[in-house]
Amino acid sequence: MPLFFKVIRSLAFGLLLWAVIALGSCAPARTILQQADLTPNRSALAKLDNPTASFESLEAAIYGPFTPPTIFSLSETEVLSTDWLNGKATVERRIYNVSHGQTPQALEVVIVTPTAKPDSPLIVSQNFTPNRAVIAVDKKSVLPGAPMKMGALEPVFKYFFGRHIVEPPLEDILDRGYGFVAFHPPDYVEDSSDYGTEQLNLIFGNKKNRPGALTIWASLTTALATELKTQNPDRSIIAAGHSRYGKTALLAAAYSDSVDAAIAHQSGTAGASLIRDKTGESLKDVVGTYPHWLTPSAADYAEDQRTLPSDAHALLSFISPKPILLGNARRDVWSDPEGAFTAAQWAAANTTQSFTATRLDDFKPGDDIAYWIRPGTHGVVKEDWPAFLDFLDAHFK
Repeated sequence: MPLFFKVIRSLAFGLLLWAVIALGSCAPARTILQQADLTPNRSALAKLDNPTASFESLEAAIYGPFTPPTIFSLSETEVLSTDWLNGKATVERRIYNVSHGQTPQALEVVIVTPTAKPDSPLIVSQNFTPNRAVIAVDKKSVLPGAPMKMGALEPVFKYFFGRHIVEPPLEDILDRGYGFVAFHPPDYVEDSSDYGTEQLNLIFGNKKNRPGALTIWASLTTALATELKTQNPDRSIIAAGHSRYGKTALLAAAYSDSVDAAIAHQSGTAGASLIRDKTGESLKDVVGTYPHWLTPSAADYAEDQRTLPSDAHALLSFISPKPILLGNARRDVWSDPEGAFTAAQWAAANTTQSFTATRLDDFKPGDDIAYWIRPGTHGVVKEDWPAFLDFLDAHFK
């Protein structure tokens, strides 16, 4: 009988794992067995006559106009701990009132800074879960309420996507001399094709050229970065994110002088990867599954994305000269690692940015555009954060 239950449990785990793979937002089952070639395709250089104009045309086509908050005001602040993690960190909780024209909404932001280096560079991250799941190390969260739990699916989710997709290695980050800032964008605009679209239409009107959620989420980082720079003009601010929030990290770096660098991990379509190359997730896939992410006019290009006026290299070029790290995984073909590598090559050729990698596994953290790839699939795993921190060390120490 015990053997029977072990078999049943194994089968159940396998079914749950397959369900996560099949339903995962950026790694569907049909691509999970593929992997990217580490030798890049020698694509012809895409010359940008005017990088700014090229990005603006891409912005109008898929992102919608950048729209900063009309209100971003601090309403509450509380120091939760001055000796968290055995004295390594100070943890501060802030509540901001935020509006893009609607009734202001409360947005919780948590700032973790090294006790030994309070003016350290800050990594501003957008979370997939509320803050109390993120600011938890060994279950010792200082935030109100117990750390968030996902129930029976939690081990499957972490097995497939990596523990660090929810819980960054904060102690390692602090030990390397960096602070960490966390907030949950769906607390402001929901990450839902129905409710998110409804919210955006209520705020901006049901217009074909209104901004999408990616642009609005990015504007939260830009407003926060401006606030943090106002308090300490010499502090470096790095926008960082995975998957959809890798896209917003790039947009935040593009739109704000207060953001000094971007870490965009597996950002894929509408992020760092080329869209017109027809590899991995298509624009039609994004528009069909996540219509709230982009401006409604993006649907005009969904049937033939080759008609887009520009591509991801225009976004990377527009961010120049700020440092950019593009993270990838070989089996995350859905996010098109080769397309991100080519976009980085093209961006460097159109700007003064350095990019000396010759293969996808040629990690050069000191380059202005650095490219990182590891084995595995879509997620944030233990190998990723050391690479992120090596990149930051090369540019901010």
